[in-house]
Amino acid sequence: MLESNDNRNFMRMSINADAKVSFDKSGEEHSLDAVCLDLSAEGLSLEVPVELEKGQQLSVAIVSSGGVPSLKATAEVVHSQRLDNNSGDYLLGCRIISMD
Repeated sequence: MLESNDNRNFMRMSINADAKVSFDKSGEEHSLDAVCLDLSAEGLSLEVPVELEKGQQLSVAIVSSGGVPSLKATAEVVHSQRLDNNSGDYLLGCRIISMD
């Protein structure tokens, strides 16, 4: 499904795909499983099990199937909010810095 918002330059596509996220915190590399909820040319939304701070840089690999290579990007957390679904997960809005 494609969604549009007047404040966006590009359409956002819902994908609900498994993703791997890695980031450096206090000099240590961390990685976690995530779900990429949607994706556009400039950004993506991730559901993650931990809160990450605004400005945190992430390496994101969106897992694909059928022999198609994973999409890999470097992104920056623009906002983070706890989900209201009692899962304890967080919704991250991220700006894509580069595609790897």
